[in-house]
Amino acid sequence: MAKEALYLSPVPLDLAFNDPEENLRRVRAAVGSGLAAAPEVPSEERLFVFPELTLTGFVTKEPSSYALEPRDPRLERLCAVAAENRTAIAAGFPERNPADPARPFNTLALIGPDGRVTAAYRKMHLFTLGKNPETASYSAGEAGTLVSYRGWKIGLAICFDIRFAALFHAYAEAGADLILVPACWVGGEHKTYQFRTLGSAHAILSQAYVAAVNRSGKDPSFAYDGSAYVFSPFGKDLYEGKPLRLDPAELEKCRALQVRPSDRSAYPVRR
Repeated sequence: MAKEALYLSPVPLDLAFNDPEENLRRVRAAVGSGLAAAPEVPSEERLFVFPELTLTGFVTKEPSSYALEPRDPRLERLCAVAAENRTAIAAGFPERNPADPARPFNTLALIGPDGRVTAAYRKMHLFTLGKNPETASYSAGEAGTLVSYRGWKIGLAICFDIRFAALFHAYAEAGADLILVPACWVGGEHKTYQFRTLGSAHAILSQAYVAAVNRSGKDPSFAYDGSAYVFSPFGKDLYEGKPLRLDPAELEKCRALQVRPSDRSAYPVRR
């Protein structure tokens, strides 16, 4: 399938802690204002990428009380925002784990302009720091997700996943054209530099676009820098605060250097 026009808008939303209703309101407002600011771009060609755990913020204490099931009204209202605006949304939420209800999944959903969930990914690498670490409150996912959307092969990742090169390598081997990385990337020394540098490096190594967005604001435990990037396959940040159209020619130009076919399945190390 030929690649259709696709415009990215990473939205570094300030999330209300433990308040799905308020966050739904903020998502709806952000989508509405984003579409109004660029009326020349058809809504069906837009993809709004929101931070990790969009509906709750980074909940690490009793997140099961906010866990959603497939027919949860809050998830249906999130889908309705996409359908009513005829646009695509990538957003996250705690998803109930039937095998362990006390420890939900940290899930990212890609919702199409028809309001249907096109794909979902459960975070594989859980954050290990803090008084209530994510590892103690959530269940880890077991596989990456690659979905075809408007002719683009899109890989899904979440926050701490960005530190694990093997996942991005697997997406590259699977032919990913774009990798989404929504985050609640906590502040601290070197943190902004790390998030930006890792995103750029994964774009270069994967020979794919990488869209990374961190929430803004504060919660009871952490502060966040509100960064938003769209890295080209060459590693350059292209995002300037307005809808960014992805260029298939950039992928072709980058992949003239045949990195993927030249890779090896294993790299033995002599000691």
